[in-house]
Amino acid sequence: MPSVSLDVVVPAVRRATIGRLLESLSRNGVRPDVVSIVSNEVDARIETHGLNVRLLRFRSSEYPIGDRDVALRRDVGIWSSECSHVLTLDDDVVAPANLIETSLGLLHDEPYFWGHYRYISLSGYTLERLSELPPELGRRRENPPNSWHLWMSCYAGAFGVERELVQQLGGFDLAFSCRHGGEDQSLGKRLAAHVAGTERVFIHEPPFVWHPNEPDEWEPPAYSNLCEGTHDLEETSLNGLPVTKCRRCPWFAAADEARLFSGEVFVPYDPNAIAVTIEQPSSRATARA
Repeated sequence: MPSVSLDVVVPAVRRATIGRLLESLSRNGVRPDVVSIVSNEVDARIETHGLNVRLLRFRSSEYPIGDRDVALRRDVGIWSSECSHVLTLDDDVVAPANLIETSLGLLHDEPYFWGHYRYISLSGYTLERLSELPPELGRRRENPPNSWHLWMSCYAGAFGVERELVQQLGGFDLAFSCRHGGEDQSLGKRLAAHVAGTERVFIHEPPFVWHPNEPDEWEPPAYSNLCEGTHDLEETSLNGLPVTKCRRCPWFAAADEARLFSGEVFVPYDPNAIAVTIEQPSSRATARA
């Protein structure tokens, strides 16, 4: 059986919570090969807790950056990875102690998996205590977990996949740029159809992640290529998708959101359209186009 190497890809805009996530990952008995934090916001002086951490800074004149750009950040991490598999997490979750072990166990046998969220109040728990709690102490996101659901139950806050497979499918569709949510459900629908010819997905638990009942607020972007004020809008199309687009900057929004979930990929990720700089925490950066 081929070996599985794992890159944990985290699109991060919250500087205040990323240290908590890294510390929780360091408490795993099995550690990931790499943690890639895709962020122009997270400080390079961050504590890595003994993990192999990379900071991925990114710039583009084509893709919108600075307004709900999580799909782009995930794609940047996936295409910049050299591991066989990736595990995507959000920047405000906390990993239980068996997250990496159970994720690797599934990825040895399956091309991808969708994990589960458990909502809980983080106050009153140390990370050490939280990492050992059973998931049943939290509020479930999907009812029930460890069961088949439709593709609408896919969330990229706990998602593992063969890197080449997700690249083959175009990654997270960047037609979801400047839109909060849905890019993971779109990918889930495409993956299920491609791999098994179905619209159903299995929501696993484990693996799962802890999600705070009251999530931390987003922080302002450290870099944006969008208009600071009002956009100069026009109605046009993007690869056959009707959109409202700014004439002055890359901002756009789908005019017919139902089309986004048709199973098509309107804006597949193109690594040549973005400049990525890989930086080791507290070290000098190296550029990669």
